[in-house]
Amino acid sequence: MATIASSHARDDSNAASELFPVPLEPRRRRLESIDILRGLLMLLMALDHTRDYFTYLTINPVDPHASWPALFATRWVTHLCAPGFISLAGASVYLQRMRGKTSAQLARLLITRGLWLMFMEITVVSFGWSFCWAPFLQVIWAVGVAMVGLGLIVRLPVWAIGGIGVAIGLLHNLLDPIQARSFGPYANLWRLVQEPGPLTFHGHIFVLCYYPSLAWFGVICLGYAFGTVAHSAPARRQRIAATLSVCFAATFTLLRLFHGYGDPFRFERLDTPARTAMSFLSVMKYPPSLHYELATFSVLLALYTLFDYASEHDWLPRMRRFFETFGRVPFFYYVPHIYLLHTLAILGTLAAHRDWHFWFTPAFQWEDAIPAGWGYGLPVVYAVWLLAVAILYKPCVWFSGVKARRRDWWLSYL
Repeated sequence: MATIASSHARDDSNAASELFPVPLEPRRRRLESIDILRGLLMLLMALDHTRDYFTYLTINPVDPHASWPALFATRWVTHLCAPGFISLAGASVYLQRMRGKTSAQLARLLITRGLWLMFMEITVVSFGWSFCWAPFLQVIWAVGVAMVGLGLIVRLPVWAIGGIGVAIGLLHNLLDPIQARSFGPYANLWRLVQEPGPLTFHGHIFVLCYYPSLAWFGVICLGYAFGTVAHSAPARRQRIAATLSVCFAATFTLLRLFHGYGDPFRFERLDTPARTAMSFLSVMKYPPSLHYELATFSVLLALYTLFDYASEHDWLPRMRRFFETFGRVPFFYYVPHIYLLHTLAILGTLAAHRDWHFWFTPAFQWEDAIPAGWGYGLPVVYAVWLLAVAILYKPCVWFSGVKARRRDWWLSYL
């Protein structure tokens, strides 16, 4: 998904045609850690979507008053996906620059791929969610808009692009009190930029926008600046990433404990330690608040450090290669996984003699509903998730090999 169009960034020029390449050269190992992290995020994303299709629960899974630890954790870990995809997309752009691409080439690449992803979101991806045309602007849209934005400023120095990312991350919550309705006929523009919600035309909803673009543009700028770290020597990049992880976690902790600026969901001390912990971690994703970014980037940087160290020391090679397979072909994996989960939901509903027609309406996405009597608990959700991953693994292995062997321009758009 997210770094979807930038997975071509690896230097696959010496890749072998077998299932997995021979041990990577040091230059490629640096990028292997990015692919491993991206692959893990792709799998976590599928877990969230499996829960959407197969759970019987209609509560907000991150509501500390209604949820419980297993459900909360199942949802919260998927908070890592969108910021991970988009920031890794930015880092991959910087690494392409280090391989010799000019600013003009990067700008053209980012703008064309960003527009392509935006088009795919409102057509192929939106159709996959409901098997009818009901545009729903989610993470693919956010990646596309962020890429276009980065393409427009990629000629700036790295410090300037990083500064833009920092400024947006720190300051965009100041815009929270501004309501889209205050813009009158231009309310739709504000929803695309800052406030999630329905886009209307003459009083009728025609698109739902869950991923306003401003904060996500800041995330891709931060990822681009982090590319300077990913391009450095192993010990240095691991040290910097680990230090940043600790700093972000400490800042997040202080802001939550003292009810600091940066998130509309205030931390509460509730009746049990588990609910209190859930309240502490319950942060705004739509749009991503400062607290959300601090919490998720802290975990992402820790994972990056771990995976990079494991890559350099050749730990758990089979597990690394498993994750890397999905990380190399994120968009190729993303689109089929939606269609697969949707189809499995239809088959399951038929088998359970429930209303399978529901899955051909936009109600699932637009009204946050499920068929009457449908759904399972978390054990079944996890089982279906593992089944979907197993089904998609071999196609991803195949396409990863195709991308390693060939240099057709259109392959980088899949």
